[in-house]
Amino acid sequence: MRGLELYSEPFAKTGNMAAEGFKRLLGRPTLGLLQTLIREGIQNVLDASHGAEGPKVLIRLRTLTAEQRKALSEGVLVERPRGDSTRADIDAALSKSDLRVLELCDFGTEGLSGPTRADAPHDGEEPLNFVNFLRNVGAARDTHHGGGTYGYGKSSLYAISSCSTIVVDSQTRCANHAERRLMACHLGAAFDATGSDGERRRYTGRHWWGIRDGVDSVDPATDERAAALSEELGMFPRGRAQTGTSILIIDPLLGDDASQSAIEDIVETVLWNFWPRMVSSTPQARRLTVEVELEGESVPVPSPEEFPPLDLFASAMSEHRAKGADLQSIVCGNARKQLGNLVRKNGLRAERRWPATREGSLIPKQASHIALMRPVELVVKYIEGDPLPDRRFDWAGVFICSDSDEIEEAFALAEPPAHDDWIPDNLPKGNAKTFVRVALRRLNEIARPPSSHALPATASVEAGPSLAATAARMGAFLDAVSATGPGRPPRKPGAVLPRKSLAVSAPKFEGLQLDAAGRPLAKFSAELHNDGSDANLHLIVAPYLVVDGGSTDAADLPEGFELNVSQILLGGLRKAVEGPWIKVGRDGGTVEMLVPTVKEAAVGVRLQLKSGRPE
Repeated sequence: MRGLELYSEPFAKTGNMAAEGFKRLLGRPTLGLLQTLIREGIQNVLDASHGAEGPKVLIRLRTLTAEQRKALSEGVLVERPRGDSTRADIDAALSKSDLRVLELCDFGTEGLSGPTRADAPHDGEEPLNFVNFLRNVGAARDTHHGGGTYGYGKSSLYAISSCSTIVVDSQTRCANHAERRLMACHLGAAFDATGSDGERRRYTGRHWWGIRDGVDSVDPATDERAAALSEELGMFPRGRAQTGTSILIIDPLLGDDASQSAIEDIVETVLWNFWPRMVSSTPQARRLTVEVELEGESVPVPSPEEFPPLDLFASAMSEHRAKGADLQSIVCGNARKQLGNLVRKNGLRAERRWPATREGSLIPKQASHIALMRPVELVVKYIEGDPLPDRRFDWAGVFICSDSDEIEEAFALAEPPAHDDWIPDNLPKGNAKTFVRVALRRLNEIARPPSSHALPATASVEAGPSLAATAARMGAFLDAVSATGPGRPPRKPGAVLPRKSLAVSAPKFEGLQLDAAGRPLAKFSAELHNDGSDANLHLIVAPYLVVDGGSTDAADLPEGFELNVSQILLGGLRKAVEGPWIKVGRDGGTVEMLVPTVKEAAVGVRLQLKSGRPE
């Protein structure tokens, strides 16, 4: 089969954008290049989704076989750009025997539909997906309340390739007929060269491989030829009814032997940025499904409800969608506009799961964040607030700006090209700038209230009627328990007890279990180091109720919230519970305690050693 033909774009008399300028359009994203690529790629998928079923995304990192490398170099990138200094990058990539590709595939989307020429007249009925993705630069969004606003994020596809080259394969519809399209693209550097007409001219550095259309352009390979090239490259197979697009990024810049690390980055980025569209409360037509493969092997992508702390964010999102009682309005007083709504949830901090367990993970060890979104429900950024004083607890918030056109447009225009921030200074003076500035100020005040610094993590809470009133309302209590159970706070480095000592460690929450009557019990453990000097030594266990990271003891609690200790074990042996204490004498070892829980609340315990029987 004859290979594709190369077309290099010359500068027009009226000027063009050089390829170097196109590469810089993404600006300076706050995320890494791979994370930005995943964010932008999936965001485009969600904007292009249609039908009753939500879109599916498949991300594949693989090494090309010898046959696939040959198909790439002899069937697609046959010609090299003339005079472009970056052609050496293409040659270097194609010469690798272990050439890797990163493939982003989507299903359940429109694909790259519409005309293939940017100068074709537009009747307003058929979308311009093909020309906006492969030809134009910076096209305005055409999706109402969509995730994208500039179309610049596609530059990240080229930036992550060592040779700035991609191959695009799309199954779509054009003029109500199914059509397969395949084209390769390269972003190089501006250069001077002699054209086929013998004249020397300036070229932009943008190149396309396709089927020659006259002398001034190329169109994509279509139908059988496109499908055959896609198969030879090992791209994911799709039938005529499986509309969508696959993007093959040649030689992604991931570092040597970094496949596993890149996969961890991908899974983490997907979860941290797109969990709102992956949770069970998401309507089916909007729900996102993501699969990941490494060298043909499936890599599990946890559900957000089973991936702490996203379980708390998922709970807040469900409350937001249901317009529940915890919904808090954020209002601009001067303009008397409702800017959006916030829901905040607190919960026991659960053990982090792969890939959040690795060093440098995006996922916080203790969550204290508000996820910021527009109505499209894609995370723009997180505001990091003050963590709860008790490190065993997380809190998570979800803010979604108003879906009124005036408010939503203000927040959309405040986003930089990478859609990873809200920057009021991007907007001219006026209501829109005020809306964004006021919302961010209010949210930061909620995330980091001045009073939150008054209570150190080790401080106790004064008894008083205000806490009792708070307890009676129940809304201020810990309102969720992580789906996978709470985690243990990290051990402080260097905290080693001497061999001969009398001390009891801080209690650790181990989880919930049921007693014989089916009532939930909170289980705690601690380590008792006993030097054996006191035969009349007692251990006192004082349960308390957690209130927004603080605590209240039995004296503060209204009727119905009494706390007690049902069982204490020392070294695996049950001790007689004389009250909320046991006699330990000269024994030591692991102490296990069971405390009945209060409905919709969380309990903790304090431990104290005392010589002689407590009164």
